[in-house]
Amino acid sequence: MRTFAIVAVVEGAAPDLFEWLAVHRAVGVRHFVIYDNGLDGEAAALLKAHEAIGVTTLPCPTRVGTTPLYAAINHFLASRARLFRFAAFLGLDEVLVPAPGRSIQDWIARIPPHAGAVVVNRRVFDTAEPEGAPGDLLLRRFPRSLADTEGEANHVVTAIYRQGAVAAITDANLVPLVQGERLMSDFSPAEPDPRRPDAVLGVRHGEIRLNFYPASASADSGNGARAETEPCLRTRSWIGPTLDEMRHFLAYAESVAPAEAARLRARAGAVPELARPVAPREHRLWRLRQLHRPRVEAAGRFVQRKLFGAPRPW
Repeated sequence: MRTFAIVAVVEGAAPDLFEWLAVHRAVGVRHFVIYDNGLDGEAAALLKAHEAIGVTTLPCPTRVGTTPLYAAINHFLASRARLFRFAAFLGLDEVLVPAPGRSIQDWIARIPPHAGAVVVNRRVFDTAEPEGAPGDLLLRRFPRSLADTEGEANHVVTAIYRQGAVAAITDANLVPLVQGERLMSDFSPAEPDPRRPDAVLGVRHGEIRLNFYPASASADSGNGARAETEPCLRTRSWIGPTLDEMRHFLAYAESVAPAEAARLRARAGAVPELARPVAPREHRLWRLRQLHRPRVEAAGRFVQRKLFGAPRPW
């Protein structure tokens, strides 16, 4: 059984999709399940080029009376959740960010066995005044987060669910768990906010958090005044690893999908670091992590199922 997957519904051009995949690989995510809800040709080609390194693309299902997002989430819960111990449902405006130099895999390995879901607080970023060129990295265009870490917007959470802990998700509220407890990201008990069904009373940004880049750009406070912002050093620390992941993917794509690699390089003209070549030894290690190790692990899971049967969901 694989450890963790990010599930997302993507539509249209998705201009930040390349970076979104790269930053999550940089922080340790190895599996993505992407539901195609009307992607354009370039975004679909990008996902196809990622197939061998942990990205599964599925057509977005349709259900009467259900939005594409929740139709896709419940399709995943019914058909693919059994393949992963944990899963998170994110949008392209959300990025999971652990502490500098830490890995999401290490954090997930420490989730207590009684946890059915772990909620991760948002850190809201100011998208009203982008910095740098329009085609630059999302992490650099919007480097400032709201300074009030205990502000109301940061009490909103996204949950990482354990397999079998939730039966269905139909809205953005905190979903009732079939089994297990709901914990904060530091593994203390989570207290739902009685005023907001999608929020909790506490804010924990220490070990892992969710950077949120709202499309409706606003850094206004409740009284209409401009909210105070500050540079986010944690996000800045992940720019280098994200660029490394993007360079390695471009080097890999040049051997398997040269037309897609050329298109990505042309679109990434505002990111000069991507023109730097990767060292051959480092690229061999990257290919070992992204291509060969998953194949060995898949063979091990196959042997384990043959010898011991399918693992239990909990």
